[in-house]
Amino acid sequence: MSGGHFDHKQFWIREIADTIERDIAMALQPKPKMVREDYWTIDEMDCYVSSHTYLGYYRKFESFEEAEAYLTQREEVVRAETKYAERFFKVDITFQSKVKFMGRTKDGESIPVLYAIKHCVYDHYPYDVDVLELEDSTLETMKDAYRQLRIAEIYAQRVDWMMSGDDSEETMQKRLQQELQVFEEEFQSKDWSALNIDDE
Repeated sequence: MSGGHFDHKQFWIREIADTIERDIAMALQPKPKMVREDYWTIDEMDCYVSSHTYLGYYRKFESFEEAEAYLTQREEVVRAETKYAERFFKVDITFQSKVKFMGRTKDGESIPVLYAIKHCVYDHYPYDVDVLELEDSTLETMKDAYRQLRIAEIYAQRVDWMMSGDDSEETMQKRLQQELQVFEEEFQSKDWSALNIDDE
C-alpha cells in the first residue's frame, strides 16, 4: 500500500511513542550505587546583592579547619559580627574582612566583605553513568501517553490508506478494529523494562 494522504506524517506519531517507550525503559533500569559527597566550601560576598564561590572557582575542602586555614592564609579576616552574619548568610560560621568592603551597597553603607564556610553533604549517581529517575506516577502517565499515541497512529494510518484509495471504508473499519485489538493485547502484556534502550 502506498498511502500518502497525510504525507506520511503519521509516522512522526510513532517516533514520539517510541521515544517515550525508550525513556520509560531507561527509568526502569537498575540504578547504580550512589556516591556520597561530603566536603566544605567557601563563599565570598563582595557585592551587596550576590555571593559567589571564593576566588571564582569551586574548591572542595575535606574539613572545616582546612577551609578556614586556606581562607585565613590569604585574607585578613575575623569572625563576622552578628549584625553581618545573620543579615547575609544562613550558616553558622561567617568571617568578615578587615580591609575589604562590599561594592554597590545601599546609600554607600560601609559593609565588610563576608566569607561563609559551608558544609555540603549529598548523594548523587556517578557522573559517567546515564541515569533517568522518574516518579511512579510520572511513569504511569508516560505509559498512558504511549498508549494514546499508538492508538492515534493506528487511526491515522488506516484513515490515510482509506483516503488515498488503498482501502474501502468497510475495509478500514474492519482492519482498524483488528489492529486496535492486537495493540491492546500487546499493551496489556508489555514488559516495559525489557526494551533495548541503546536502540535508536
